[in-house]
Amino acid sequence: MQAQAEVESWFASQPELDVERIGGSAGSAVAWFTLLHGERKRTIPVYLELGAHNLVLESFFMATPDERRDEVYGYLLQRNLRSYLLRFALHDAGDVLLVGVLPRHAVTADELDRVLGQLLTVADESYWQAIRLGFGGYIEREQAWRARAGMGPNPIS
Repeated sequence: MQAQAEVESWFASQPELDVERIGGSAGSAVAWFTLLHGERKRTIPVYLELGAHNLVLESFFMATPDERRDEVYGYLLQRNLRSYLLRFALHDAGDVLLVGVLPRHAVTADELDRVLGQLLTVADESYWQAIRLGFGGYIEREQAWRARAGMGPNPIS
């Protein structure tokens, strides 16, 4: 119960976050869902699930790239080398996730600050480059459309 109390207390100390608590009754795992707000990746969904031994954190990073998948995945794998706890991972459907596993005994307010702060940083720092690699053709078409429509360019270009 200590880990669960730490997570609950941490979320309670973050009034700017809307948090949905999931499960936790009749022996089911307890989980939480929230959204972090970045600068480049504006919404960063976060799902935390507290199991018998670990706190697992998952965040959707981007959809399956349309093009240059090998370059996208290579870039993200290299990015894994600079991360404290989080790793880019590939979902069965091809979407890219950020995942982390924290041992239950290590779940503290300080560690939650560190991990969720890192999630925000890694997602924000990596997003535009990954999107440019994986969706370059779409971005070019959108920028051309924006120019024809008299709109300013999308900052992601």
